[in-house]
Amino acid sequence: MKKILAVWMLLVAATLASQTNSAKATTPLNELVINRPWTRPATLDPAGAYDGPSLEVIMNVYDTLIYFDGERYDYFIPKLATQVWVGPPDPAAPDYTNFTVYFKIREGVKFHTWCRTDLGTITWPEYTLTTEDVEHSFERWMVIDYIGGPQWMIYEPLLSCYGADPTWPTDETNPINQAVQRNATHVWLNIANEGRTLRTGTPSWAPVPMFETNPASPWYGRQRPQFWSDVAGLPLGYPLRIFFQVISQPWASIMSKEWLTTYVGPTAQTVVPGHPGEWDGNWANWLNYWQPQVGQDPAVDIIPGEVADPGVTCGTGPYILDWLQWGYGWSVVRNPDYWGGWPAKDPHPPYPDSPIPPTSIRPKGYLERMTVIQVSTSTCITNLINGDADLAAIPRERVTLLHQGYNKYGPTLPGIRLHFPIPTLVIDSFHMVFDVEPTPNNDYGKIYDYDELHEDGIPRNFFNNTNVRKAFAHLINFTMIIQDQLFGEAYQPNTFAPSGLPYVNPAIPKYSYDEDKAAYYFNQAYFAGKKLTEYGFTIYLGENPIAEQLATAINNLARKKGWPFHAYAAGTLRAPVFWIGWLADYADIHNFALQYCHSTGIFARAQRYHNPYVDELVEKGLHSPDGPLRQEIYYELEQIFYDEVPTVPLYVDIGRGYTRDWVQGIYYNPIHPGVYAYDMWKWPMTETVGAEGYFVGDVNFDGKVSMDDVIAIIKSFGSYAGKAGMPIIHSKWNFYCDVDDMPKYRWRDRKIDMGDIVNCLARFGKTSIPWHN
Repeated sequence: MKKILAVWMLLVAATLASQTNSAKATTPLNELVINRPWTRPATLDPAGAYDGPSLEVIMNVYDTLIYFDGERYDYFIPKLATQVWVGPPDPAAPDYTNFTVYFKIREGVKFHTWCRTDLGTITWPEYTLTTEDVEHSFERWMVIDYIGGPQWMIYEPLLSCYGADPTWPTDETNPINQAVQRNATHVWLNIANEGRTLRTGTPSWAPVPMFETNPASPWYGRQRPQFWSDVAGLPLGYPLRIFFQVISQPWASIMSKEWLTTYVGPTAQTVVPGHPGEWDGNWANWLNYWQPQVGQDPAVDIIPGEVADPGVTCGTGPYILDWLQWGYGWSVVRNPDYWGGWPAKDPHPPYPDSPIPPTSIRPKGYLERMTVIQVSTSTCITNLINGDADLAAIPRERVTLLHQGYNKYGPTLPGIRLHFPIPTLVIDSFHMVFDVEPTPNNDYGKIYDYDELHEDGIPRNFFNNTNVRKAFAHLINFTMIIQDQLFGEAYQPNTFAPSGLPYVNPAIPKYSYDEDKAAYYFNQAYFAGKKLTEYGFTIYLGENPIAEQLATAINNLARKKGWPFHAYAAGTLRAPVFWIGWLADYADIHNFALQYCHSTGIFARAQRYHNPYVDELVEKGLHSPDGPLRQEIYYELEQIFYDEVPTVPLYVDIGRGYTRDWVQGIYYNPIHPGVYAYDMWKWPMTETVGAEGYFVGDVNFDGKVSMDDVIAIIKSFGSYAGKAGMPIIHSKWNFYCDVDDMPKYRWRDRKIDMGDIVNCLARFGKTSIPWHN
């Protein structure tokens, strides 16, 4: 092996020596500057945050009880909870409780005492984290229960429903209160049986701990490798992987009850007379805060008064909100007293399912500030090239501007690093409405009564006909979508969920462009005995390139066959179809099945698609234990979805990430809503004598490229993060070992291969000055 590596090193040494390393960062060395065409958060309130910009601010300012371990959405690390146990129903829990999850709350954690220097620095007393804060944060999240908010994800496990019932009691017997309990040191959440049915008997087992507590273990302070196998045989009626992902995200952030009730609430009521302020935990008045009226801003977003850009935060997180302009950007600064310390201790892969123990490689530095600014796409590109931005959102059609010779598969411009390919959990789809409501002004085009066929419109149950839906599905040109519109950087999924997730059946067939099959299904379409091809239709499909392609295909087929069909990709305020995707809230097939298949799901409800047996399968799949039974359920569900085709899954994006090469510590978790600055730092890549910076190949960041780095790469050799665009992570994967590859300078290709070893050896023996901020 050493001989082979030496030969490879000689082959590339001359090439690498001629390449220009980036100089000192143009942006401040201690600040991460992000440029995007969009930045505006909707809120600073975790309970109402369901958009990426809001969640990104919150995740840097607040903490959750547990958090994702690096790129993994199925392994976790402690945050405000130092230990987690999965136990049988708590003795005091309601009789419908299936099991209880206990959290030991970290002691001595301090909340921020200030924010917003742009407003003269707003201050308040120092608050210390208590179990009451944790209990109140969860109960407040559920009480507010925004329509269209993230609350459904915590109601599902805790109370087997998707929102509060206003008839629930106004005393301590309120189900929300019974679901979240505490004592002086612990908080516990009671997970309900499906439908809150009463349990028969009382199951018993020793509570199973999540985190390793033995300091001698290489997994100390992280999830135990045996945890998933230890809970696999327990009679759990709700998937723990879903539950833990939900409470690891910013909407489950912990807030100070005292800050909310003594500062935020009264101040908001002063600023906006008539505002209800903040719920104080009194169940007698919980309905006053349930589902706030449209237009009523969260209290934290409206204070202080008489300023253009109000908004305050008070978290326990690594950063403090320093300034905010809602329509322009925001900035957070380092909390020097952060309980987690500096630099961050995690992530340090590999992860707990690895056959090799974790390395000692951890974040080396930290950032004093992270700033996100909204600029145009052209400015994003210019600033990234010039070093005036460290990360930037670049649309796919313009990425060639960041590559030499405008070749997006070739070397990047000097100082630009590309991370590619990045798996995503976003699926875009074509949805057909089964019962289109007519409107007086024909917003959808002409909509006739059920089964009425006319050439100048469609019956309201047009898409309730399976043959019509299949015909439309076979006239979508998937190759055109993926190759022409997405430049080949996407794939067509088999079903309603991205490939690679557990229980997605790769054998489910995919629809394809086929005029003969489309013609066959159109010929089979009848409405109350009347043949569609004889009467015809006119339909409006909305305005987008795929709608335009589909309309053209329908019209071309109609001309060939002499059918009176007319399709348009424009023309009305609305359409009897809609084109929209779903970004996963958590990485489990249920998150997609619920929205696409269940009659209460966001898409299925809007389509008026209702198959009682499908509803039953979705519910059964959620409450079945992981393993063969759950797989059997979802495989059947996916086959029905293909046969009935209420929706046509179109594509799943494969992402690109462009940064400056001085940014270190970047990894990609598909569930993260934004950039988490705590894990990152900047270390310029300069070879100036006496001021040497980070060298490619110094994977452990100790200031020298040595055998320790080579060995770390070899241990992870052959691993990858993402496979064919799917969110599959190899058990030996270590993102620190994915160095800039040859021959594609400044590419992080998300796999560990000879390119990583070669680039490491090419700088073997190089040393640099220590990282400094």
